[in-house]
Amino acid sequence: MLLTTNPMKISIITPTYNSENTILRNTQSIIGQTYKEFEHIIVDNLSKDNTVQLIKNDYNGAGLSDKLKIISEKDAGISDAFNKGIRAATGDVIAILNSDDYFYDKYVLEKILNEFVDKNILFVHGNIFFYDNVYGSNLRKPLLCPITKAIPYNHPTMFFRKYIYENYGIFDTSYKYAMDFEFVCRLERHILNLREKGAYVEGNPLVVMNAGGTSWENEISSIHEVKRALKKYDFWNWDARKNYFFRLFRTWLKQIFNSLNFNALVKFWRNEKWKG
Repeated sequence: MLLTTNPMKISIITPTYNSENTILRNTQSIIGQTYKEFEHIIVDNLSKDNTVQLIKNDYNGAGLSDKLKIISEKDAGISDAFNKGIRAATGDVIAILNSDDYFYDKYVLEKILNEFVDKNILFVHGNIFFYDNVYGSNLRKPLLCPITKAIPYNHPTMFFRKYIYENYGIFDTSYKYAMDFEFVCRLERHILNLREKGAYVEGNPLVVMNAGGTSWENEISSIHEVKRALKKYDFWNWDARKNYFFRLFRTWLKQIFNSLNFNALVKFWRNEKWKG
């Protein structure tokens, strides 16, 4: 049950490009939410398929066309698309839900907004179910580790108060793959005790995330961008160096295992990493 007395509005941003095969799972997971004080901002990079029409049909059919906002124009990459959505957002809380991802159940927005009753909470985050039909699917809890090791949170589950973007800036468009890591590094540097200002929603995952996104397909480039962000915010210490080289080595091994059709070894490693 929703505990907020004054309803907060949540803006959900979804960048799309030729997403007709996955977008309805995304839109239906939002339309079906029990909490209806939301807007869904589609930032479409001039799709050549039926993506936009499918979205319009879904919202019109649900009688919720007033919740839909579509920005249809060429963008300069994912970071740029995120930023267009943030600038257009009118909600008190902002989330990003990529076109091939979707909310796990119909209570996600209720759970999130209940946490924002506490005025000291700047962001809310939770678990994801990571779907991967190559290396195996699993539930992933946030690592809550030092930023020098990895991103501490599952970024697809992060809901921020809008003024976080207003006060600390939007995404750095020079990052093509690790823009989420750069943004969290920025917050870690400028907000004292950041982790204590976040609320973790335990239990069921908030988001189902599908493998094969841009950063996953360009993993080496993403790792190099992580290094750049760590240096930018003075986190490039011995621990960061060690983890950087370990990630490069691990990615190299994964590529070798994949070429030899040893996917079971990668699956075992992932299950060990995320089983806690």
